[in-house]
Amino acid sequence: MKKIKFLGLGYNDYYQANIKIYDLNNKLIYEGKTYNSEIIIHLKKNKLYKLNATSLCETIKVCFYVSNIDEYVFAFDRVKININSMRNITFLLTDYYYNNLPIEKGELYLWQR
Repeated sequence: MKKIKFLGLGYNDYYQANIKIYDLNNKLIYEGKTYNSEIIIHLKKNKLYKLNATSLCETIKVCFYVSNIDEYVFAFDRVKININSMRNITFLLTDYYYNNLPIEKGELYLWQR
């Protein structure tokens, strides 16, 4: 059994992808929907397959080769984040000792490790 995971999908059955997998003869061998961003399917080793995954108007069309690897990962375009577009982020901070008392002023410094 092989696991195929998709980056950029939701959790459980929310915002999942419709999946179709074909063999090299264009015979449909799997049609279904992901759950928790993945499917588990029996694929033959040393074979080439065509994958078509659609979610929220985005499509992944790719051929992949099945080898000894048990897990394959594909990503939708929405997981690519442009860090320059995220320079200004607004947070709502509350006081540790007083519930629901917002902190109105201050600076928060974030850095990468």
